[in-house]
Amino acid sequence: MTKKITIIGATGHLGHRVTKKLAEKGVEVTALVRDPEAAKAALPAGVRLVQGDVSDPASLLSALRGTETLYITLNTETLDTTAPFHTEREGVINVVAAAKETGVQHIMQIAGVDTAYPDFSTEGIAYGTNAIRQGGIDAIKASGIPYTFFYCSFFLDSLPKFLMDNQFAVIGNYVHPIRFTNSSDLAELVLNAIGNDAAKNKEFAVQGWQAKTYTEGATEFLKTYAPEAEVTQLPMETIGQMGLPEEQAVFMEHLLTFVQQLREELVAGETWEVLGKPKHTIASFAKELREEA
Repeated sequence: MTKKITIIGATGHLGHRVTKKLAEKGVEVTALVRDPEAAKAALPAGVRLVQGDVSDPASLLSALRGTETLYITLNTETLDTTAPFHTEREGVINVVAAAKETGVQHIMQIAGVDTAYPDFSTEGIAYGTNAIRQGGIDAIKASGIPYTFFYCSFFLDSLPKFLMDNQFAVIGNYVHPIRFTNSSDLAELVLNAIGNDAAKNKEFAVQGWQAKTYTEGATEFLKTYAPEAEVTQLPMETIGQMGLPEEQAVFMEHLLTFVQQLREELVAGETWEVLGKPKHTIASFAKELREEA
């Protein structure tokens, strides 16, 4: 039987690649998007597009009709908890209300690994967006709809964004291990969770095989993805000299300071047992991305 899934956030940085991988594996994918015409250029031709906006409850009722399994992959890049609307908070709350009314049977969502394991923060720093995201997580858990949360380590997919003119700047001092993951392995976990009762009402850590510092992981990734690139180490104060808008600079410094003190332990044993083990190393995923570029 063909597996089916509806995805909210399919055109996002991680969402578009998970969507592509699921479609390649024969999953019948529906993408809930604000602008179907614009989304055509970003998503595979076989993906069904429906119009919907997480800020518009009426559009969600129409878009989610017939959905059994829903996957939410949204992102917040602000520390302002006082804003009246966030996609990962009020947006997800709207989605949950529509899911209940339309008979959705399973909701999946991603979040950071620190959400479930705050003790990984060696200096007790909480990632600022978690306070925003928590409202949506709580709504899903209270909905009565079976859920699956994927609590993910640092995505290798993010590293090419920091590569400019064959220069990769490591800002900060990183001494603790990270178990880098990637969108291809995440797509495999999502695939294996569809229609899987053993995955329902569960929270899974998503981690890779290798435990390396951010600097070590980025260096290994670039050896394959961009072997001509030069890695430079810069102090955190560099962010203030980059000429970024204030809000963006504040967020970047918070993010990197948080990652700098994050020390992961291996906690993905249940994930690997129920949904499968990672297929990629840092180098093999870098090779896959390079071949797609």
